[in-house]
Amino acid sequence: MDLGHTSPACPGLINAFRLRPGAAPEPLDGAATIAALAEGEGGLWLHMDLVDQRGREIIARLPLPPLARQALLEPDDGPHLEVLAGAICGAVPDFLYDASNDAVAEFGLLHLALTPELLVTARRHPLRVAHATTHAPSGGTPAELLALLLRGIATAKGQAVQELASRLSHLEDGFLKSGGTQADRQALAGMRRAALRLDRVFSPVAETLAEWVEEPYDALTEPFCAPVLREERRFAAARRGLAALQEHAHIAQDELAGLAAEETNRRLFVLSVISAAMLPASLVAGIFGMNVGSVPGVEQDWGFLMAMGLILASILGILGALRVGKLL
Repeated sequence: MDLGHTSPACPGLINAFRLRPGAAPEPLDGAATIAALAEGEGGLWLHMDLVDQRGREIIARLPLPPLARQALLEPDDGPHLEVLAGAICGAVPDFLYDASNDAVAEFGLLHLALTPELLVTARRHPLRVAHATTHAPSGGTPAELLALLLRGIATAKGQAVQELASRLSHLEDGFLKSGGTQADRQALAGMRRAALRLDRVFSPVAETLAEWVEEPYDALTEPFCAPVLREERRFAAARRGLAALQEHAHIAQDELAGLAAEETNRRLFVLSVISAAMLPASLVAGIFGMNVGSVPGVEQDWGFLMAMGLILASILGILGALRVGKLL
């Protein structure tokens, strides 16, 4: 299992398989793996745990070009693929095994080195696609196994994009009915961050595969590279889906901003109408509150009612004028 359990006979080894064209991969235990490597046997897939320092020592002695061994042991700086000394090596992103199916789950890196006779993968944390592949491997060559891993990674990315797209559509339907809330804005911002993170993590691999297909290096014209290059279309499809999701999220952000601006304008309009209606009333109240002589109604019992009537009439007059002018 790809859960950190390594073989005592081969420290750091999580899984190993012997690959034969036309046959299912054959699992190997630690002792059989050591024997196969000692005999120089080809057609192997070794899946290693980089946390185990003894496993790192075994990787350093594998029959790989020195640069490929170095790529397996390098720190988790970021996803990349390259051709070094005739071997395909680098690190590709994968979802952590114990993470939820949420698109914003944490990622890890699967380090790899591929030669015509040997595929070595290594990780520091259990990874979802790598775990699934070790339980159901297929393919008769190391390159076909790597293509299976890349296919699973592209599929997992596509599923994450679909999950985000479904959540975005549900959120959009909700705020179009309710007018949008602060919670809607926060949820949408979280989805946009998740989409950007997916793009940042998976784009380097997709771009490299696209570059290799368009202008392959001499080493990539070798037949063993063909299964890997065929996976470029899956990454390209997943990348197009992610671009469509980001565009949808951008449109939803504009719609939500428009709804917020519309609500703000409505409230400002109500305040403006109230201010306009109360301005003449304030003028009337100010006049009757003047401490000067000859103010009408000061000495009469009906003075208060007259002032209230003038205030009410001024309010109704302003509202009527706004209505006639189609401003209300």
